[in-house]
Amino acid sequence: MALLMDDDEDDDNRKHFNYDKIVEHQNLSKKKKKKLMKKNELLEEDDFQVDLKDPRFQAMFTSHLYNLDPSDPSYKKTKATQSILEEKQRRREEQQRHQEEAIKRKLQETDQEADAKEKPAEHKKAMDPGLSMLIKSVKNKTEQFQARKKQKTK
Repeated sequence: MALLMDDDEDDDNRKHFNYDKIVEHQNLSKKKKKKLMKKNELLEEDDFQVDLKDPRFQAMFTSHLYNLDPSDPSYKKTKATQSILEEKQRRREEQQRHQEEAIKRKLQETDQEADAKEKPAEHKKAMDPGLSMLIKSVKNKTEQFQARKKQKTK
């Protein structure tokens, strides 16, 4: 019971906000904002900040299940959602950069290994067996076509 009573005392110290009003005020035009300022109506500011480095929110950046969809009708554009989208884009670019660096390192390592062995046969890239079968098939068919063409001209 004491914990419930404690919460009531803490509520007085907390700053409450109305999410709908914040979103509404962010989407107002400059003209309407000026009108409200003249009437001395307080515009609620969006003070909310998301801790993007909190490990509890990592799934937001890694899982497709938590993607924010700006085209969704219930999506509200706020500073917090913008910061989440920017962080996700930054992380995606960073991950792509790391993958490209890893690929370059692997290519350099394979080139160094090939140089160490100094065998010219290994410098050729291995061809996919399906692709080589396709190439052989096309070559055979063109040869057959050319042979038929020569027989018809004779």
